[in-house]
Amino acid sequence: MNRFRVPVLSFLFSVCQLSLVAQSQPAKTQIMLLGSAHFGQTGFYKNAPLADLFHERRQRELSQLRSDLARFKPDVIFIEREPREQADVDSVYKRYKAGELQLTDLPYGRSESHQLAYALGRELGHPRVYGIDYYSGSSNRMLKKGERVDYYLNEMNAFASLGNEVTGLFQSGKTTVSEYLLTLNSPDVLQKTYHSLFVAPAKVRKGFLDTTDPMLDSSRISYDYVGADFISHFYNRELRIYANIVGLQLTQKNQRILVIMGQRHAAALTRILADDPDYAVIPVASYVGQALQKKKPARTATRISPGR
Repeated sequence: MNRFRVPVLSFLFSVCQLSLVAQSQPAKTQIMLLGSAHFGQTGFYKNAPLADLFHERRQRELSQLRSDLARFKPDVIFIEREPREQADVDSVYKRYKAGELQLTDLPYGRSESHQLAYALGRELGHPRVYGIDYYSGSSNRMLKKGERVDYYLNEMNAFASLGNEVTGLFQSGKTTVSEYLLTLNSPDVLQKTYHSLFVAPAKVRKGFLDTTDPMLDSSRISYDYVGADFISHFYNRELRIYANIVGLQLTQKNQRILVIMGQRHAAALTRILADDPDYAVIPVASYVGQALQKKKPARTATRISPGR
């Protein structure tokens, strides 16, 4: 019997060591990236009354959506505003939280930042919502010239066309706010968004960017690698947004973060944060529209035009 005692004890000791190591590792910070259309832009709802988030039907849907998001129990909410704009964000949110103004009083009150972040923050009793954007006014249409540019332009045109189709379903009232956002945040759509903006342009060589954007350093754009440098310019913004997110989280020690931004940011940030072992990306569908998913058959994923 004694000859078996040492191996058994050694095995049990190893199991205990692994258990202690697992217990000593800090829990990952959970982060949900809610990619959105920009509901507050006039062109989104001007000729489509049912796309107006002030519409009574949409307000009911938003209430349900916020209830779904509340189940995630975020301890902080981040929005698409720059840190340098935080004083303005604080001022408006403080007055809204105190009941001194309504979202209908704001010219951009239909936006996802107000209808989701501000409203949910107030419901959850959050003292503040935080801006984590790094703004760049560059258009993804500035890549127009170069070898094999048609490959990129054709892909972007198809992407925009299908995006208009799924947005049209929402604007005509055929889908709810939650259904629309679930489509934007489905894995297939996020993947296709990422490929269109951050992979496909690299095939374009020997060309120029059609822009006078002062935020773009043209001296860093190579004629031979114009497509790759185009990607670098846009991806740099995503990296800076990521730096703002983790910088705030490390300062405040948040454990459950909800980020509400344009859909293209969700596509890129999902990839970036997936490579950071300190964070766990929580799919939107884990909390949003659970009742809808039980009642209806799964929809075929559709591509969508990226948010700014």
